[in-house]
Parts: sequence; C-alpha cells; structure tokens
Amino acid sequence: MGAQYLIRFDDICPGMNWQVWREIEKILIAADVKPMLAVVPSNQDDKLNVGAPEARFWELVRGWQERGWTVGLHGYQHRYVTRDAGLVGLNDRSEFAGLPAAEQAEKLKQGVDIFREQSVRPEVWIAPGHSFDATTVDVLKSLGIEAISDGFFLSPHRDERGMLWIPQQIWSFRYRPFGMWTVCYHHNPWRTDDLRRFEADVIAYRERITSFAEVTSAPEIRRRSWHDALVSNLLLSTFRSKRWVKSRMRRG
Repeated sequence: MGAQYLIRFDDICPGMNWQVWREIEKILIAADVKPMLAVVPSNQDDKLNVGAPEARFWELVRGWQERGWTVGLHGYQHRYVTRDAGLVGLNDRSEFAGLPAAEQAEKLKQGVDIFREQSVRPEVWIAPGHSFDATTVDVLKSLGIEAISDGFFLSPHRDERGMLWIPQQIWSFRYRPFGMWTVCYHHNPWRTDDLRRFEADVIAYRERITSFAEVTSAPEIRRRSWHDALVSNLLLSTFRSKRWVKSRMRRG
C-alpha cells in the first residue's frame, strides 16, 4: 500500500498570517485535500499575532469544518507555563503537562466551551509544544475528545484508555516507503518560495494524502503494543540528533 500522509497546520488564530493562509487555502481546495487545523481557542501568545486580527475568524472556522476539514483543539491560550516535556518528550515546555488535574480540567473545559459557543466541534487534541501528560488525556476523554494528533509512531492505534493516537513525526514532505506520516506546518513566516514548495509537494504526493475522517473511519484500529514504544524511541532519538546537529551548524 505504501506510506500515507496527513497535512496539519498549527497555530490557527485570529492574528495569524492571513495573506499567506489565503494562498494555502487555494492550494488545498484545488487539490481537494482536507487538512487538520490546530485552532487556539483564546490565543494569549503574542508570537502568534503577526497581523491584524480577522474579525470573521470563527465564521471561517465553521466554514472549514463544514467543508470537511478537521478542527483540532490547540490548547487553550497557547501559553507555556511549565518545563515538562510530557508524554511525547519532544519539547521541555508545556501549557498542561505537570499541572494539577483540576487546573488542567478548568483550562480544557474553557477551551472546549469556546469552541461549542462558536458551534465548532473539537475533533482532535493538538497540544501546543507537543506537550501534555496522562492527566491531560484523562480530562480530554471526559470532555468527549477521543483522538490525539501526536507521537512518533508509524501508524494510528488506541492506548489503554481507548484514546486514538494519530502520529505526527515530520515537518515537511519526505519520501517514506510505509507508515502514516503527519506533516505539521507553521505558516506564519512563509514566503513565496515556501508556498511554491508546498504546492509542489501537495501535487507530487496527492495520491498518498489522506484525511482525519478516512483514518478514523477505518473498520478496526489496533491497540498499542510494545513495538510502538520501540519505534517511538528510535524516531524521537533520530529527530533530536538532527535538531542538535542543525543547532550546532547555526552556531558556526
């Protein structure tokens, strides 16, 4: 069957780069690709505000969901308040990992309430900084969110709580012979060359691009097993090594 790919865009909020986003939308619509969109319910991270806020933001979010694009809950305020790497172990900063259950529950409930007040369904959890812990997962389940987009795995699976994990392991299209790979984008700094590269990749990989709806509608999704932890450790170690090399090269 070969590898399959999902496309995910993070940091969707009123003050994002709308000029670039409108071009991305055109590419996605033309290719009939249905991405996952990580929407921040109440953004308080100034780094994400790169332009004038879009007054029609929630109207647009509803429109994306009606189109069949998947809307994910991207934290609550996108504010990092702990140095806990959480379950995934990618970054040592978090909006949730390490906080008491009651505090996490209050923040997550407020985020979900904002979505529902705006008639938007939170379909999947997408953590800011890829950091959350077991308490976060328990609270998400209690709020009716049954899927997570994260983790260095090769295929979707359910954990011991019954939570569906859809892996997210790469930040640009790369050839892979097998597995499911979520490509995560942050479009705020994009320029013309980035848009052209994205369009070329979408065209080149179109036959391998799937959607959240197609993944979750599979007749049977397996349970997590020991080899998932092994693969996760291997892929995460590889990613960390590459990140370390790049940081050393930038330092000269």
